[in-house]
Amino acid sequence: MKGQRGFTVPELLITVAIIGLIVSFLGTAVYQIITVTEYGSDKMIALHELQNTAHWVSSDGQMAKTATGGNELVLTLPDDSIITYAVVGTNELRRTDNSGAELTLARNITDINFSVEDRIITMTITSSPPGRPNITEQRTYKVCLRPTEG
Repeated sequence: MKGQRGFTVPELLITVAIIGLIVSFLGTAVYQIITVTEYGSDKMIALHELQNTAHWVSSDGQMAKTATGGNELVLTLPDDSIITYAVVGTNELRRTDNSGAELTLARNITDINFSVEDRIITMTITSSPPGRPNITEQRTYKVCLRPTEG
Protein backbone atom coordinates (compact mmCIF):
# COMPACT_ATOMS: atom_id res chain seq x y z
CA MET A 1 0.00 0.00 0.00
CA LYS A 2 3.04 2.21 0.13
CA GLY A 3 2.94 3.09 -3.59
CA GLN A 4 -0.81 3.83 -3.69
CA ARG A 5 -1.62 7.40 -4.55
CA GLY A 6 -4.88 9.31 -4.25
CA PHE A 7 -6.15 12.84 -4.55
CA THR A 8 -5.18 15.40 -2.00
CA VAL A 9 -7.70 17.73 -0.36
CA PRO A 10 -6.53 20.80 -2.33
CA GLU A 11 -6.88 18.92 -5.62
CA LEU A 12 -10.41 17.89 -4.72
CA LEU A 13 -11.33 21.45 -3.68
CA ILE A 14 -10.00 22.89 -6.94
CA THR A 15 -11.90 20.26 -8.95
CA VAL A 16 -15.16 20.99 -7.10
CA ALA A 17 -14.67 24.74 -7.60
CA ILE A 18 -14.10 24.32 -11.36
CA ILE A 19 -17.15 22.07 -11.71
CA GLY A 20 -19.20 24.63 -9.71
CA LEU A 21 -18.17 27.41 -12.10
CA ILE A 22 -19.03 25.35 -15.16
CA VAL A 23 -22.45 24.41 -13.75
CA SER A 24 -23.23 28.01 -12.79
CA PHE A 25 -22.33 29.26 -16.30
CA LEU A 26 -24.46 26.54 -17.91
CA GLY A 27 -27.35 27.29 -15.56
CA THR A 28 -27.17 31.00 -16.37
CA ALA A 29 -27.08 30.26 -20.10
CA VAL A 30 -30.12 27.96 -19.92
CA TYR A 31 -32.02 30.55 -17.85
CA GLN A 32 -31.21 33.28 -20.38
CA ILE A 33 -32.30 31.12 -23.30
CA ILE A 34 -35.64 30.36 -21.65
CA THR A 35 -36.22 33.98 -20.56
CA VAL A 36 -35.33 35.49 -23.92
CA THR A 37 -37.54 32.99 -25.73
CA GLU A 38 -40.53 33.79 -23.50
CA TYR A 39 -39.91 37.53 -23.86
CA GLY A 40 -39.70 37.28 -27.64
CA SER A 41 -42.80 35.12 -27.83
CA ASP A 42 -44.85 37.52 -25.68
CA LYS A 43 -43.62 40.50 -27.71
CA MET A 44 -44.60 38.77 -30.96
CA ILE A 45 -48.06 37.97 -29.57
CA ALA A 46 -48.59 41.62 -28.65
CA LEU A 47 -47.46 42.79 -32.09
CA HIS A 48 -49.62 40.21 -33.85
CA GLU A 49 -52.69 41.41 -31.95
CA LEU A 50 -52.06 44.99 -33.06
CA GLN A 51 -51.43 44.01 -36.67
CA ASN A 52 -54.54 41.80 -36.82
CA THR A 53 -56.67 44.65 -35.49
CA ALA A 54 -55.14 47.08 -37.99
CA HIS A 55 -55.90 44.68 -40.84
CA TRP A 56 -59.59 44.37 -39.97
CA VAL A 57 -60.12 48.07 -39.25
CA SER A 58 -58.34 48.96 -42.48
CA SER A 59 -60.39 46.49 -44.52
CA ASP A 60 -63.74 47.61 -43.08
CA GLY A 61 -62.77 51.28 -42.85
CA GLN A 62 -61.92 51.54 -46.53
CA MET A 63 -65.41 50.27 -47.37
CA ALA A 64 -67.24 52.46 -44.82
CA LYS A 65 -69.10 55.60 -45.79
CA THR A 66 -69.20 57.02 -42.24
CA ALA A 67 -67.48 56.38 -38.93
CA THR A 68 -67.71 57.54 -35.33
CA GLY A 69 -64.92 57.11 -32.81
CA GLY A 70 -64.12 57.22 -29.13
CA ASN A 71 -63.64 54.10 -27.03
CA GLU A 72 -65.35 52.14 -29.78
CA LEU A 73 -65.48 52.49 -33.53
CA VAL A 74 -68.80 52.34 -35.38
CA LEU A 75 -68.60 52.02 -39.16
CA THR A 76 -71.56 52.40 -41.51
CA LEU A 77 -71.09 50.59 -44.80
CA PRO A 78 -72.67 51.60 -48.14
CA ASP A 79 -75.51 49.08 -47.65
CA ASP A 80 -76.25 50.79 -44.28
CA SER A 81 -75.01 47.80 -42.31
CA ILE A 82 -73.04 48.64 -39.18
CA ILE A 83 -69.79 47.18 -37.88
CA THR A 84 -68.64 47.94 -34.34
CA TYR A 85 -65.20 47.53 -32.82
CA ALA A 86 -65.13 47.58 -29.02
CA VAL A 87 -63.15 46.20 -26.10
CA VAL A 88 -65.34 43.88 -24.04
CA GLY A 89 -64.87 41.51 -21.13
CA THR A 90 -61.31 40.86 -20.11
CA ASN A 91 -59.56 43.18 -22.57
CA GLU A 92 -60.76 41.47 -25.75
CA LEU A 93 -61.26 43.56 -28.87
CA ARG A 94 -64.30 42.33 -30.77
CA ARG A 95 -65.76 43.10 -34.17
CA THR A 96 -69.55 42.88 -34.26
CA ASP A 97 -71.69 43.19 -37.38
CA ASN A 98 -75.44 43.77 -37.94
CA SER A 99 -76.31 40.12 -37.56
CA GLY A 100 -74.71 40.06 -34.11
CA ALA A 101 -71.84 37.86 -35.27
CA GLU A 102 -68.79 38.54 -33.13
CA LEU A 103 -65.16 38.00 -34.01
CA THR A 104 -62.46 38.34 -31.37
CA LEU A 105 -59.59 40.17 -33.07
CA ALA A 106 -57.19 40.59 -30.15
CA ARG A 107 -56.76 39.82 -26.49
CA ASN A 108 -54.79 41.74 -23.87
CA ILE A 109 -55.83 45.14 -25.22
CA THR A 110 -55.17 47.54 -22.37
CA ASP A 111 -56.01 50.78 -24.17
CA ILE A 112 -57.68 51.77 -27.42
CA ASN A 113 -58.88 55.04 -28.86
CA PHE A 114 -60.52 55.78 -32.20
CA SER A 115 -60.82 59.28 -33.61
CA VAL A 116 -62.36 60.32 -36.91
CA GLU A 117 -61.43 63.58 -38.57
CA ASP A 118 -61.66 64.59 -42.24
CA ARG A 119 -62.67 61.06 -43.24
CA ILE A 120 -59.54 59.59 -41.65
CA ILE A 121 -59.78 57.08 -38.80
CA THR A 122 -56.89 57.28 -36.36
CA MET A 123 -56.61 54.26 -34.08
CA THR A 124 -54.19 54.14 -31.15
CA ILE A 125 -54.03 50.71 -29.57
CA THR A 126 -51.97 49.20 -26.75
CA SER A 127 -51.44 45.51 -26.03
CA SER A 128 -49.84 44.11 -22.87
CA PRO A 129 -49.63 40.34 -22.34
CA PRO A 130 -50.66 39.32 -18.81
CA GLY A 131 -47.92 38.62 -16.31
CA ARG A 132 -45.32 40.52 -18.35
CA PRO A 133 -45.47 44.16 -17.18
CA ASN A 134 -42.28 45.04 -19.07
CA ILE A 135 -43.84 44.18 -22.44
CA THR A 136 -46.20 46.76 -23.87
CA GLU A 137 -46.69 47.41 -27.55
CA GLN A 138 -48.48 50.54 -28.74
CA ARG A 139 -49.14 51.57 -32.32
CA THR A 140 -51.11 54.26 -34.12
CA TYR A 141 -52.77 53.43 -37.44
CA LYS A 142 -54.58 55.69 -39.89
CA VAL A 143 -57.27 54.51 -42.30
CA CYS A 144 -58.99 56.58 -44.97
CA LEU A 145 -62.74 56.12 -45.36
CA ARG A 146 -64.33 55.37 -48.70
CA PRO A 147 -64.45 58.49 -50.92
CA THR A 148 -67.81 60.21 -50.93
CA GLU A 149 -69.85 59.94 -54.11
CA GLY A 150 -71.07 62.92 -55.99
